[in-house]
Amino acid sequence: MEKNQNALILWIIGGIILSITGQLAFKNLQEWYVITVLNNTAAYPFGEEGPTPYYYETKELYALVSLVWGLLFSGAFALTVATIIKKNNKIMYAAIGSTVFLLLALFIHGQVA
Repeated sequence: MEKNQNALILWIIGGIILSITGQLAFKNLQEWYVITVLNNTAAYPFGEEGPTPYYYETKELYALVSLVWGLLFSGAFALTVATIIKKNNKIMYAAIGSTVFLLLALFIHGQVA
């Protein structure tokens, strides 16, 4: 019974982490793709004055920041997938910790003017 309950908790926590990291990885990589590959920048306030973070100075900087965040969240996503496949609770703690750390860093990074 204990083993089944641990497996269920692993699946639930893993699913939550996968949904968070997957969405953030996809969104950031999509931003990079739209700006870098499609060169669609009409909706972005690059170089304008106002309450925007520092990485809105140029489209290249914004694309780079989006790419880095997308790759970081993709790494957390891959770690969680590997953890679920291996059914290792100890590595799941690392996946939870890395996801929380990345979320905090993302929120703090967005406040840097």
